[in-house]
Amino acid sequence: MIKLERMDKSFGKNHVLCGVDLTVETGQVVSIIGSSGSGKSTCLRTINFLEPADSGIITLDEIRVDTSHATKADILTLRRNTAMVFQSYNLFRHRTALENVMEGLVIVQGKSEAEAKEIAEEELRRVGLADRMKYYPHQLSGGQQQRVGIARALALNPKVILLDEPTSALDPEMIGGVLDVIRSIADEGRTMIIVTHEMNFARDVSDHIAFFSAGRIVEHGTPEEVFDHTREEETKQFLRHMSAK
Repeated sequence: MIKLERMDKSFGKNHVLCGVDLTVETGQVVSIIGSSGSGKSTCLRTINFLEPADSGIITLDEIRVDTSHATKADILTLRRNTAMVFQSYNLFRHRTALENVMEGLVIVQGKSEAEAKEIAEEELRRVGLADRMKYYPHQLSGGQQQRVGIARALALNPKVILLDEPTSALDPEMIGGVLDVIRSIADEGRTMIIVTHEMNFARDVSDHIAFFSAGRIVEHGTPEEVFDHTREEETKQFLRHMSAK
C-alpha cells in the first residue's frame, strides 16, 4: 500500500500541489488524469523525490516519510522500492537495451553481472524485445525504447511502478503496443500509479481514477464512477474535451 497525505509543492509562487491525499492498495492500478499543468506529473515525481514535496507524508507499507524532514536514508529507501517509467524514456544512449536494464540491478541493488544479465534478459523478453537486446537506443523505435524503460522498471521488482505519461512521446501507431505491455503488467497484480491522457486505457486498466485540477484531486472513484457517473462539473468538462479530440 502507498499513501500520500497532505502533499504540498510550490515552484516559487506557483502552488502546484495543494494538500493532495491519495491511497493505492497493494495490487491496485490508479490512473491520474487531468489537464496539462494540473499537478499530475509533479505528484508522481514527489513519491521518489525527483521533485521533493514541500510538506506531506508518504507511507509505503511499513515505511513512513515526512517529506519536510526526509533524510538521505528515507529518500534512498523510497527510491529502492519504487521505479519510474518516464515519458521521454531516459535511456543511456551509449548502452544497449540489455545494459540499460542491467544498470540499476548492478549499481543500485548490487547484483552480479551474471545475475543482472539473467534478470534483464527475462524482462526484455517479457516486453517483446528478445531480438533487440543488443540494440542501442538510436536503433530502436520510440515504442521499443519505452518498452526498454518498462523492462528496466520491472527488473528492479519494486513495490510500486510509477508511469509518467508513458505514451505521450510516441507516434500514434506505437501507442497500442506499449499500452498492451502495461495492461499485461496490471494483470499480474502489480501496484501502479499511471499519469495518462489515454482515457479508454485508463478506464480499462484502472481500479481507481483520480482527476486532478489546479493541484487538487477534484474527483476520485472507480472508472465507472468517474467516467459514467461523474459528479463534478469540472470533471465533466474535461472528459467532454478529451472525447472531442
